[in-house]
Amino acid sequence: MNAVSTAFHSINLDTGMNKEQTTATDSTSISPDYTDSVTGVFLLAAFLSSLVIIIARIDNWDTSYITDFVALLAASSLIALTDALVLKIFNPFLKSLSIRAGLATAYLLLMVTTFTIGYVLYATVTGHWPLTAPTNRVLLSLLQIFVLATVNYAIVLMILLHRAKTNDIKNSFQAANLQVLQSRIRPHFMFNSMNSIAGLIRNNPEIAEQALQDLADLIRVLMADARKLVPLMAEIETSKQYLKIEKLRLGDRLSVHWHLKSIPKDCFVPSLILQPLLENAVYHGIEPSFGGGVIDIDMRSDKRRVQILIRNPLPEDGERSHRKGNQIAMDNIKQRLIQHFGEAASLSSGRRNTIHITKIIFPIVV
Repeated sequence: MNAVSTAFHSINLDTGMNKEQTTATDSTSISPDYTDSVTGVFLLAAFLSSLVIIIARIDNWDTSYITDFVALLAASSLIALTDALVLKIFNPFLKSLSIRAGLATAYLLLMVTTFTIGYVLYATVTGHWPLTAPTNRVLLSLLQIFVLATVNYAIVLMILLHRAKTNDIKNSFQAANLQVLQSRIRPHFMFNSMNSIAGLIRNNPEIAEQALQDLADLIRVLMADARKLVPLMAEIETSKQYLKIEKLRLGDRLSVHWHLKSIPKDCFVPSLILQPLLENAVYHGIEPSFGGGVIDIDMRSDKRRVQILIRNPLPEDGERSHRKGNQIAMDNIKQRLIQHFGEAASLSSGRRNTIHITKIIFPIVV
């Protein structure tokens, strides 16, 4: 009973944590990222705002408007490039502020930058510093600069917020898909593990209790957020705990050999990429074989990637597997690897004589 209480206590704790994480995610507002190709966005805004200003000034078409447009576009582009550089430099500080404070501060920075560049350009082109020029001309120039900067920032802000919202929706969909993929593994794993423990309760209650405590530890790991990568060493420990439960049920029929060569301790992987494959090795290879067998796990890495080979014996021709081959786990893991690592990761399997071999390759992420 103590083990059962421990198991359910672990599940309840993790479920509560997941709810807190979900609430925190839902309450997070979307803010623009000023490092995400912001230079091109500012140049586009400069072109559009310059075009709008020229069109607004047209009474009767004249070729002089083309010259004015080119001059205004050149000035706007210089201001836009400077604004983009300033926002990139201050982006970490702006991200640390609240949404409204960040937008207001960014706008203030753009005003200061724009007026400074406009001040220098005005003096260079006219030969007069604004303070010594006629008052009306100064006010008109300042007003034009203010309108230009405001229009530019409005265009940039709309584009960046739309991009941030699109990325947020994409990330939310990807996270939800990862949770669905991992949730498909959890019931399968728990069902088989509980069956293993149930077979021990009547004959070996003490061992069954220890196995149930191990299962509680595993469930705590399985309830973790599927969006987050986990250390490879933690994934190995989870797999060892699972095999420990199966060892209690199968006894000497199951042997496991681990070969870990140059595995980086700070390498991260999606959770549950090993355990489902080892479960397949047990249920499709070891259990239906009369004499059992050895599961061999070989891990090695270079500077760029990790390779994992899982070998298990297949039943002889006279021995039938208790279930047909199951591609669900393979397809599931392959999809999650692709979502996290793209084409840099791969999962394949094949048969060599009486040995089934599964190969996983993924890049080293620290």
